[in-house]
Amino acid sequence: MNRVKKFILSKYYFLTSILLFLSFPSYDFFALKFFSFFAWFFLVPLYVYLRGKSLKEVIYISFLTGIIGNLFTYGWIGNFGAKVPGGFIVILIFLIPSLTAFFTIKILLAEFLSQKYPKLDFLIYPSIWIIVDYIQSIGFLAFPWTYIGYSQYPFISFIQMSSVTGILGVNFLIIMFNIAIGNFIKRLDWEGGFFIKYLYSTREGKIFLYISATLIFIIIAGFVRVKSFEEGEGKFKISVIQTCISPWDNWHLRRYEYLGELIKYTKMAVADDPDLIIWSESATLETISFRWQNGEKDLFDQHLFNFVREINKPVLTGEIGVSAKRDGYRIRLYPQNSALLIKEDGVPEKTYAKINLVPFGEWFPYQKWFSFVKKLVDKMGGSDFVPGSIPELFTLKEHKFAVLICYEGIFYRLCRDYKNKGADFLINITNDGWTDTCNGHYQHFAASVFRAVENGIPVVRAGNTGVSAVITPIGTVASTMPYLTKGYFSGFVDVLAKKDTFYQYLGDWVLYISCIFCGFLLVFGKLKKLF
Repeated sequence: MNRVKKFILSKYYFLTSILLFLSFPSYDFFALKFFSFFAWFFLVPLYVYLRGKSLKEVIYISFLTGIIGNLFTYGWIGNFGAKVPGGFIVILIFLIPSLTAFFTIKILLAEFLSQKYPKLDFLIYPSIWIIVDYIQSIGFLAFPWTYIGYSQYPFISFIQMSSVTGILGVNFLIIMFNIAIGNFIKRLDWEGGFFIKYLYSTREGKIFLYISATLIFIIIAGFVRVKSFEEGEGKFKISVIQTCISPWDNWHLRRYEYLGELIKYTKMAVADDPDLIIWSESATLETISFRWQNGEKDLFDQHLFNFVREINKPVLTGEIGVSAKRDGYRIRLYPQNSALLIKEDGVPEKTYAKINLVPFGEWFPYQKWFSFVKKLVDKMGGSDFVPGSIPELFTLKEHKFAVLICYEGIFYRLCRDYKNKGADFLINITNDGWTDTCNGHYQHFAASVFRAVENGIPVVRAGNTGVSAVITPIGTVASTMPYLTKGYFSGFVDVLAKKDTFYQYLGDWVLYISCIFCGFLLVFGKLKKLF
């Protein structure tokens, strides 16, 4: 018993690993429904432990803590390779250390600056944190999935702040609150006494109170914003089809069976008289628009077009797009992950090719140097798409909307661009069935809630296995259906309820200020040494 007690007292930083896991949706179990709460102090054990430690120890402890926390929190992603012997483990071997590297860099850089300016650590930590968060969102291998702010998506009053600051501002405040708690606890460790006294008599206590007061103000302001939200009169009715099929499971032999499932539930939805019917990403793994443009007559396409004409309703579906590029004297064709709008007359109207492809899963731009990785990904069922390059707006009944394919919903700048281009609402089509978990479905869903609040527009999610929903501009769910359930639901997209937001106009201003702040500290430190 003494050994266990000694281990806990000396290794309490591992609590951060556990709290990180508890801070996000994980399993559909009552005791794990309060994940939003844990995010507000998940970092405290690690932060308190690292104070005064060498940078070498900071790297080691942070990496060890991060790799355990990330393994528990994002280990479900290994399901992508589960069909291949050893595939689950291989994915985790690549993914978890990569995510942990970002986590470690955040702590290392924050500690490096905090050791030079200890009184400013409550500003340094969140500033460094969101700068690295931003870096994680750019480039070919971008994966801005792990933002701590997404843990707050059920906390509707609080997340209204994202309409001003974006998701990075939410990340900032959560980390700043963690550091304020850590500093106050650290002060109590060596000061002792009745803790209430130190809330108003110590610097650490006062900072904690100021930050807490700011948080309370934000929650109250958010509550007022939610209560003042008024629905418009622009009701655009949609029906979302959720078939729970696995389209990548022998598509060519079963494509008519899968199409039959889509048609079955779509016929049910037509009774609700929707303005638009939405099928999920990869609902139809066919080069529909390409064949149409080239005058090719395919039986699958004809069957689909005839059905759309029969119901006389436009259908938005995922498809395999084709990009033609000149290679010397030849024209080479490359597949794309695309969305296709088929008008009610059965004619393809417009397509959009996904810009932000999932690293490894949908493409691997470094295959020339790591061909063995590409071969392994192919065995797991990975695709070989090329990215699109142009954001596209669709128009239907004079309403403009943008289509986000799969995890494009986590790219906040892309969604902001769509709002500024005039989008009345966003549609996120996705296929999360491969995750096989509550974790994957709801961690992905969380981002859609933020995209709605940030931009002040409705968001429609159409998942092959869920979570399918209509989300209002304030982040509440107007219509939905259970995930992993076959069927459909219909709901109204209130296109006149959209709002202009500060974030829409100002963008990631919290990030810019954080960069200036950290840059100033670095320059000031250099000048201080010179003079």
